[in-house]
Amino acid sequence: MSTDEKLGNFPDIAENVFAPIYPVIASDIAASSGIKEGICLDLGCGIASLGIAFAEQTELMVYAVDISEKMHELSIEKAARHGVSDRLEPVLADVHKLPFDDDFANLIVSRGSVFFWDDLPVAFSEIARVLAPGGEAWIGGGFGTAELRQQIAKTMEARAPDWQEGSKKRLSPENKQAMKNACFTTGLLFRVVDDDAGFWIVMNK
Repeated sequence: MSTDEKLGNFPDIAENVFAPIYPVIASDIAASSGIKEGICLDLGCGIASLGIAFAEQTELMVYAVDISEKMHELSIEKAARHGVSDRLEPVLADVHKLPFDDDFANLIVSRGSVFFWDDLPVAFSEIARVLAPGGEAWIGGGFGTAELRQQIAKTMEARAPDWQEGSKKRLSPENKQAMKNACFTTGLLFRVVDDDAGFWIVMNK
């Protein structure tokens, strides 16, 4: 559990501090993958900020998945506020046991959630199972741009002085390697994006 979740203010952080990154991430992933229609899963979605950005920018039908009942309810409310309820459906579920058929989703995204998953090999196996042939999965902790990352870090340090330390732990070499190892167990091709804008594992099927 992150510092902000412990403080009970995760929705406020996502809605306000992190808000600028989601449209940028959605635009970049859509452009890089070329996937702009079909089905998208936003795993560990929180209040569905990234999923909503995809619904606003593409023709994708988005399923915003989170294990938290509170996040599920807030996702429903936020989708309605953004006028995308017809193309974004919040789903209350666990990434370790996804309620979708094999080869279901053309695009799978997850930003910031992977660091809190209990069993990476199981979760990545589920992602591989529901990813459709020709699809891509972007799992990690990107910020969109290096400038946005610096901006958010400055704001978060003012709110929670231990945030930077927690961020470094989440993106430690050991955690990055654990994610890579989980990818190897799926048998899928993957690449790593690791730069000043953040960290992503990109899986292809």
